[in-house]
Order: sequence, then C-alpha cells, then structure tokens
Amino acid sequence: MKNYYKIIALFLVGSLSLTSCSSSDDSAASNQFQVDGQSYEVLPSNGLVELKMDNIYTDQGQSFDRSTVSLVGVNGTTVASVAFDLFYKDGLPVEGTYSIAETLDDYSPDFYDQLLTDEKLCLGWTSLCAVNQGGSTLLINANNPIGTVTVTNNGNNNFTIQYNGNFRKYNSNFEVIGTVPVVINITSDLVSP
Repeated sequence: MKNYYKIIALFLVGSLSLTSCSSSDDSAASNQFQVDGQSYEVLPSNGLVELKMDNIYTDQGQSFDRSTVSLVGVNGTTVASVAFDLFYKDGLPVEGTYSIAETLDDYSPDFYDQLLTDEKLCLGWTSLCAVNQGGSTLLINANNPIGTVTVTNNGNNNFTIQYNGNFRKYNSNFEVIGTVPVVINITSDLVSP
C-alpha cells in the first residue's frame, strides 16, 4: 500500500507542476470546486486526470480495473487536489455512480466482497483531499470520503465528476478528528498520462 501512496503522491506532484497561478476572475461553476468552503479553479491545461490500471484484481473468474480520477485546482498560491480511487468490473466503463467503501485497508475482504456484488466501488481509504499553500505547506490532509461519487461520460472524451460530502481527517491513531466538506461538479476532458 505504501507504493500506491507513493505513486499517487508523484502523480499529484506532477499534476501540480502543470499548474500556473491565474488572476482570472472567471467564476463559471463548471471549472471550480470547493474544499472546506474555499473555491479552487481547475485550469484548462489540467482538467480531470485518470490513472488507469487494468486487471488489478481477479476473484471468482471476474477481473476488475482500477482508476484514480483526480483534479487539481488553484486559488492564488493555494492548490487543492482531490482524487477518487475507483474499482470497476473489467469491460465496464469508468462512468457510473460509486458507493464509497469505508474500509481502512485496501486489502480488506469486505471491500472485495462488496466489489464482487456492486461491480463498481470507490475505495475511500486511498481517495484523498489535500490543500497546499505555496507548494510546500500542507493545510489540509484528508481521505476516506463519505457518500457517493458520480462520473458521467458526456461523449468525445468529456466527463463530469460530481461529489458533495465530507472527507475525514485522522490523527496518528487512525481516529477521526474532523471532516472537510468538498463540493465537486466539474465537466472537463479526461486526460490519461
């Protein structure tokens, strides 16, 4: 699991390197999302990013793919990153509504049992929300969101991602110490590195 976190961290750092500060006052709802009440603009050069891994898990003759769908937004020198770790039956598209499993381990049999039944499931523990100031100071670090996330294919590689709920903040004993409200309704082209 540590290697997976390193991959996600490198992916988000790479995405951050593609951002630039913008003084645009464009407040169109389709290119902004909110974290903890603050709005962040998704720059056209970024959009939604999908990191897909085919056939990541097989059980009872069924194979499943895994896609991390993420977005990065800026507000001055503050950068917010949100990523959802989506599992779905091989052959199905990434689009759909995903319940978010609340397991604290990506190797939990409960998660995979639910995945076999639902065929689409978001792993909350490896989904994340982070806000950084000036590229180095971590202001918010949360994961394990509550609720559902919806990915819609609008055609021509254009997708909408919707989420309205809370990510959880944990202490070093894995106890919930707070929540971070996140509201996303972004439509953008999907980029696959």
